[in-house]
Amino acid sequence: MIQKWLLRGWFGAGTVLLMVTPTFAQNVTSKEIPQLSEVKQFAKSASLLVQTPTNNPSQNPQGDIIQITRVKANPTDKGLEIVLQTSQARQLQVVNRSSGNNFIADIPNAQLQQATGNAFKFSSEKPLEGITEITVTNLNENTVRITASGETALPKVELFDSGQGLIFGLAPSTSTAQKPQTKPEETQKPEAQKPTSETPSKEPAQLSEPIELVVTATRTEEEITNVPRSITVVPREEIEKQSAISNDLGDILGRTVPGLGPPNSLNRAGNAQTLRGRPVSILIDGVPQQGNSFVNTQLGYISPDAIERIEVVRGPTAIFGQGASGGVINIITKKPSEAGVTSTAQIGINAAAGGDAFLEEDSFGNFLQYGFSGQDKIFDYVFSISRDSVGAFFDADGDRIPSNNATSDDTVSTNILGKIGLDIGNDQRLQISVNHGNNSRDINFVADPITRTIPELQKTRAIRQNQIYQGTDAPRITSTSANLSYNNDALFGNNQLQAQIYYRDSEEVGVASDNRGRFGDSINRFRQSEEALGGRLQINTPLASSMSVLWGADYEQQKQGDSLREIFDPVAFDASSNDGRILRKVGEDVFYPAFDLSSLGLFAQLKWDISEQFLVSGGLRHERFDFSVDEFTPLLDNNFDPYVGPSVPSAELDFDDTVFNLGAVYKVTPDVSLFANFAQGYSVPQLFRVLNFLPVGFTIENDVGFLQPQKVDNYEIGVRGNWNNVQATLAGFFNYSSLGLSSRGLPDGTIQFVRAPQRNYGIEATLDWQAAKNWKIGTGLTWTEGEDDQDEDGDFDALRTLEVQPLKLTAYVENQTTPGWRNRLQLLYVGNRDRGFEAGSDFVSIEDYLIVDYISSFRIGSGSLEVGIQNLLNNRYSSVFSQAGGGLDELLNNYERGRTLSVNYRVSW
Repeated sequence: MIQKWLLRGWFGAGTVLLMVTPTFAQNVTSKEIPQLSEVKQFAKSASLLVQTPTNNPSQNPQGDIIQITRVKANPTDKGLEIVLQTSQARQLQVVNRSSGNNFIADIPNAQLQQATGNAFKFSSEKPLEGITEITVTNLNENTVRITASGETALPKVELFDSGQGLIFGLAPSTSTAQKPQTKPEETQKPEAQKPTSETPSKEPAQLSEPIELVVTATRTEEEITNVPRSITVVPREEIEKQSAISNDLGDILGRTVPGLGPPNSLNRAGNAQTLRGRPVSILIDGVPQQGNSFVNTQLGYISPDAIERIEVVRGPTAIFGQGASGGVINIITKKPSEAGVTSTAQIGINAAAGGDAFLEEDSFGNFLQYGFSGQDKIFDYVFSISRDSVGAFFDADGDRIPSNNATSDDTVSTNILGKIGLDIGNDQRLQISVNHGNNSRDINFVADPITRTIPELQKTRAIRQNQIYQGTDAPRITSTSANLSYNNDALFGNNQLQAQIYYRDSEEVGVASDNRGRFGDSINRFRQSEEALGGRLQINTPLASSMSVLWGADYEQQKQGDSLREIFDPVAFDASSNDGRILRKVGEDVFYPAFDLSSLGLFAQLKWDISEQFLVSGGLRHERFDFSVDEFTPLLDNNFDPYVGPSVPSAELDFDDTVFNLGAVYKVTPDVSLFANFAQGYSVPQLFRVLNFLPVGFTIENDVGFLQPQKVDNYEIGVRGNWNNVQATLAGFFNYSSLGLSSRGLPDGTIQFVRAPQRNYGIEATLDWQAAKNWKIGTGLTWTEGEDDQDEDGDFDALRTLEVQPLKLTAYVENQTTPGWRNRLQLLYVGNRDRGFEAGSDFVSIEDYLIVDYISSFRIGSGSLEVGIQNLLNNRYSSVFSQAGGGLDELLNNYERGRTLSVNYRVSW
């Protein structure tokens, strides 16, 4: 028999109507349900109804924000329990409603806290037969939303409080209770499915950890605590918080991800941020964003407002194939809202606020964004469009900062994201998404070439030069990608299939510079285009209740266009003034020839939960690359003189190898786990770099050494700790490649690439502490070193600082000052490094610097006002890239931006 109770006063000023089934009732005592009253009839479609004096979830009558420290999911014989862990469950206020098959409950005096000390989103797809999705997310600064979506009807929801927190008991609308339907890689032990008297349903020991799912490390949904390698998840809330001071993803990730190089706002096109000293593979929804060319600003292809979360796997991995010798950054785009149509809008301005450039007119920029998403029966959709106009940059002294790349100051970036999904029955889904990014720049100031002639190393100064391009395009970077995906969760029974087909087209058009009298000896610039077509297929097959295998294939075909060097008329250039400097294109030559590169990867990955405490996984991947290039004549020889000699014959090459990985996790206690792994990576170098500067008589088949792919062996051990108010991680790594790839700068401004044995090693650590009810403190440490042995005599010398960045220390302190007002102070310290200079790989020693930022968020009406101050102390410093690059070419020796003020208002409805 089902009992129905009317509860008054449980959550303060409100009325809760609660259904208690016999299964749940045995765990509810009279102390947990005060003031029981008369029985009331209630709607059949919903089991929980809460009424409060206000319908506005943003209002908080109690005035205090209650911290929910953990979200857990416990299976029961009736379904599933979602536990919001807090010691103040009885002070939580709940407002619920239903929309179609969606149950929605808002708690307007609570906030979720993540292991990193930041807000997060808990999401579990297909957790129960009959329930398609459960989400727990921060709706705003003081409201938590719980949503449960039924397949054919509104789920049954039952509510409890206990010593561990607020509990939502969930069951499908059918009369027969179903056990949780987890994905094969998440399958629990049979004894965890049904609670016993020793392990009550409220706290089964097997499931005491929060469910925080990631997909990048294993290509399937997996609890982060079960993955035997270092992973960083940057959730939506943290992205929004950091975008209060910068919309550049490189800046955001440089401040939040251990192992990644520090921010580098002046030279985004250089992609100077490496991960553990090696190149990183960048994905959007699992689709690679970079080809084998110098179109290398993939982090600029998407706006932060279009991102749900970012997952970063640190260290070499062959799970996703080519280009991941340093790790993977997977940008996961927004999902549709749970019910109805939800719109978001944002408007912001920013300007210099330091030194003599305080609120300088030219420094003003603005940001506009609008997006909407929703569901309509079997359809769902997401759309977002944004425009980011960046003004001029000024350093701490108030001097204008010149930049000679296409993605810095005086730029306008637009991004459009569209996604449409179709649910085909209960187990199949089809989705298409399109992402387009465009970054264009007006050149009004450039670095003064006279800086190169002044003795001693000088800070670059800016001179006015309003560039007018004739017969060609203005500087820009564009990229368009389309992705069609299909999922089937019940293929031939319980196999899960995921398939993708994608297309990507990118182009970079650079900034012209006057290189007369030095390398190039002309007024020139470069442009490059590339396109790629590829597909991914994977099937997850359960072998037993505790074992599954993931297997499949990846394929990609890249077509790299000719890398052109455009030449401009020196007479027209000299005859015009800096108020309108004419850049009339008079010719072009092929700097790097076009080529094709295809890759095919076949893989299998086994996961085995030996016990509740010990989990192992491992697998292999066979990778094959095919390279072809037509006959071409190099522009320059290996002495950088005009090439005189026979053309290089056309050629076709293929490379293949098999790489392995093996990892294990041991859970010492429910709060502490150890992990270790061995993983190999396999990727080809940037082939275009060896298709110029060639000696006379060079043939690709006979001189193939430089083209050989790089195979990296990586060893890593680490520990994770997750207690009630303290979270910590510590990891150490070492990797080695017998044929590494590094570079050296030459005095004439060119780069020499070196193939030699290479080793990288380092330590990464994080610590986050909920110091008090409204205070959070955290820190992160990254120390990485790298060396190579060019003479192969056993003596290793330090790599360039552009490849292995110095020590990085981050820290923050955050305070929820009032329910609607949050303040955060964060710092970034980058240490000095002279090992590269002493080894001759750097031209200068790298000096340390410190940056302090301030972020404040105010709840105003139904939206949020965010104020960010970058470089709060107005420190004068040069980034790692500016220092290391400036030693090679003084025009790169810039100070970074001084104090910069940003104000944004974001609203959802």
